[in-house]
Amino acid sequence: MQLAANVTAGDAVDWQAMDGKRVYRTVKNLRQRIFRASRQGDLTRVRSRQRLMLKSRANALESVRRVTQMNHGKATPGIDHVVVTTPEERGALCHQLSALDLHKVHPVRRVSIPKRTGKRPLGIPTIVDRGVQAMVKNALEPFWEARFAGISDGFRPGRGCHDAIEKVFRLARSNTTRPWVVDADIEGALDHTS
Repeated sequence: MQLAANVTAGDAVDWQAMDGKRVYRTVKNLRQRIFRASRQGDLTRVRSRQRLMLKSRANALESVRRVTQMNHGKATPGIDHVVVTTPEERGALCHQLSALDLHKVHPVRRVSIPKRTGKRPLGIPTIVDRGVQAMVKNALEPFWEARFAGISDGFRPGRGCHDAIEKVFRLARSNTTRPWVVDADIEGALDHTS
């Protein structure tokens, strides 16, 4: 693996000795602090805690765990052809993310995936960029989650299509006394029914 030429064995994180539960709790606590500050409208505290999150070693560890162990695309290399599979490589990646300039990005590897109507281009970032994306997501997501409407379900953590369907079902049931007017764009919705 060629993550960083200047990372020595003494610099890398001992992945085996890492307490995963403690790291997760630390990141979760920081995310909750960002969320609460955002709810209170204290933008100075939000920015301060987001900077703390971006510099946090726990955030780097959790991000490496997410992109190298939990992600379905963990074995898919980017343009640099690097795949992180061993604990030593994870430790080296964590050290590299801790010392990384978050504003430098690498080109993505372009792959076309087949679709019914042709092909769709897909960009696969390098493993380092995926780690940086996970770190930034941990810093930004709680701020925006506090600002989104409670009825919004699209592309949010812990929510999905079934939550939206359940809400519509509860609101549109026939035994309610509230009159409802529904405006929906259903063009093509019946094309795929069997």
